[in-house]
Amino acid sequence: MKDDIDENKEKEVIQKAYHYNKFLVIWFIAVFIILVLRITKIITDSYLAWGFGLLIVIYAISLHVQNHKLKIKSIASILVYIFNILSGLSAFLIILANQAHNLLELEIGALLALLNFILQVLAAIFALLSARKLRKFYPDIIDNRKKKI
Repeated sequence: MKDDIDENKEKEVIQKAYHYNKFLVIWFIAVFIILVLRITKIITDSYLAWGFGLLIVIYAISLHVQNHKLKIKSIASILVYIFNILSGLSAFLIILANQAHNLLELEIGALLALLNFILQVLAAIFALLSARKLRKFYPDIIDNRKKKI
């Protein structure tokens, strides 16, 4: 009886880790679309992007916990942590540059924003690779989940 419970818990953790890895990319795409809409001035609400960014951090923490339970290295969530720190730093530099009219700080902030975008793309790639790895190691568990839905 206890073995069945442990096995069901393990299957649930595997399924959650797979879905978290797979759907992290969707969050990145949503933030990218919001960014493009803000650049084109279709959406002017900056809090929408901040809200999605916060959801990505919360989602990355959940992803990290599920991958840690499976003893899988969670490179995607670590990259999410890094690019959130960098985005805060670049926003701070851009605000300082605008107040001081300093082009060097503005260029450094822009370079950090570009590095931030590259890290987001890498995090999405690593999340997809982790999902693929889970699908490869546990194909029967993940396919059983699809049949139940």
